Amino acid sequence: MIMVQALLMAGVAGAEIKCYPLDARSVYTVRLSPSEPTTCVFPGALKALVGANVSTKLDDNPGVLLSHEPGTEYFSLRALKDGATGALNIVFRGQVFALAFVTATEPDRAVVFLDEPVAAASGHRPTEETLRGLLEQVKQFDRRQAQYPGMNSSLESAQPGNPTHYRAFTATIESVVRFDAEDVLVFRIRLENTLDVPVPYDPQGLAVRLGREFFPAVLADASGAIPPKAVSHIYLVVSGAPGGGRANLSVREKFTVIVPHP
Repeated sequence: MIMVQALLMAGVAGAEIKCYPLDARSVYTVRLSPSEPTTCVFPGALKALVGANVSTKLDDNPGVLLSHEPGTEYFSLRALKDGATGALNIVFRGQVFALAFVTATEPDRAVVFLDEPVAAASGHRPTEETLRGLLEQVKQFDRRQAQYPGMNSSLESAQPGNPTHYRAFTATIESVVRFDAEDVLVFRIRLENTLDVPVPYDPQGLAVRLGREFFPAVLADASGAIPPKAVSHIYLVVSGAPGGGRANLSVREKFTVIVPHP
């Protein structure tokens, strides 16, 4: 936590600091940049680092340059090429933690791994009560944001605005909010009906897609119909990976929304 405070005092924006509970079953994606360093911090000294396309020596011509002092709890990285990728296996406290690196226009300036209980660590997702609490937290923030547009949130969020066009309506992802400890994303979706009649849809089948992966909503606040020539909003919650365990999805991913309808 001292390292996190130091990074904040150095001028690193809170939105650029990612915090994850430690989970040896997950692969953590870290976004790098050629122009800015990214620092990863663990709760204690690291035993070993084993990398692919990652090196501490420029002479190796790696895609990712690594800076690490043996015995310390942190290391820093920087992409050396456009589109560079790489990977590290971190040996820490007798377990191996896997990190994957990609190059991005908006890199993570710091990634902090926390000694916190991992939600769904045993294959169980957060309870419905917990999920409803997170959904309500997002809805309350949206209401306050509408009243006070300049309000900031400590939660990691994005406003992608990317639409999915259906025959009778358009579904636009207006916002995505992430809760790290629970590995939960909450989406606010804008549904716009262009017809003169209501358009029904199935709230039980709502999902988001990322590439070829589908993430069904485990909870949704949706009426099941879009009024004629009107706009309505729905909220849906995605928790963990479809097969169990953590998904560690970022709010910056390019999601599309699945709205089943007749």
